[in-house]
Amino acid sequence: MKSLKVKFEKLITEQRWDIDYHLPPLEITKYSPSILCNIESCADIVTEKRNPTLEPDKMFTYIDISSIDVTTGIITNPQELMGEEAPSRARKVVRAGDIIISTCRPTRGAIAIVPVEMDNQICSTGFSVIRAHDNINNHYLHFILRSDVVKEQFRKFSTGSSYPAILDDDVKKTIIPLPKTSIQDEIARNVNEQTEKRNKKINDANKIWLKKLDDCLSEIMCLK
Repeated sequence: MKSLKVKFEKLITEQRWDIDYHLPPLEITKYSPSILCNIESCADIVTEKRNPTLEPDKMFTYIDISSIDVTTGIITNPQELMGEEAPSRARKVVRAGDIIISTCRPTRGAIAIVPVEMDNQICSTGFSVIRAHDNINNHYLHFILRSDVVKEQFRKFSTGSSYPAILDDDVKKTIIPLPKTSIQDEIARNVNEQTEKRNKKINDANKIWLKKLDDCLSEIMCLK
C-alpha cells in the first residue's frame, strides 16, 4: 500500500486528498533538473474571447475537440459556421502559432498548433490556449506537450470520473524539459520532417487503394 506524508496546509490549499495527485510524477525524473521548467515560465495562457453570435451573418472557423487528429496533433476537421450558428462554447479567440490543449480528457493528446489560415478564428472554451514566448519554439512545445512526461501530469491534475478535466492553472504548473533554443529547433525540424513523410506515405497508400477499388469495379462492368 502506498503512503505519503503531506502537510495539512497543502491539502487545504490544493483541495486534493487523493494520493495519486500528491505523488511526484515519474516520467519527469528521466530528465536533468537543469532543463526543467513549468509552462508558465515559457508560455502565456491566452483568455481573449469573442461572441460570434453578435455578428450572425459573418462566417467563421470553429475548432472544437473533434477537429483535432489525436494521432498527429493536427487540426484536420474545423467547422465553417455562420455567427448565428455558433454553439455556446465557441468563444475563445486563437492566433496563428497558438497551441490549444483540450482540457477535457487531456491525456488523449488533443493538442494542436493553430495554422496561419485559422488566425483570429474561434475555438471551444474546452481548450486551454497558450502562446509561447518569443525565445521558445512553439513546434517543440507542441511536441513535448503531447509526450508521456506531460500526459502523466495531466492525469494527476484531472478531476472528475466520466469526463476527467484540467484547468488553465494546471497547465501553467505542468513541468516540461526545455533545452536550449538550438536543440528545440532541431527537434521541431525532425518531428515536422517525419510528419511530412508520414503524410506522404498515407496519401500514396490511399491513391493505390482507390486505384484498386476502381479496378475491381471495372472487372464487374466486364462481366456478362
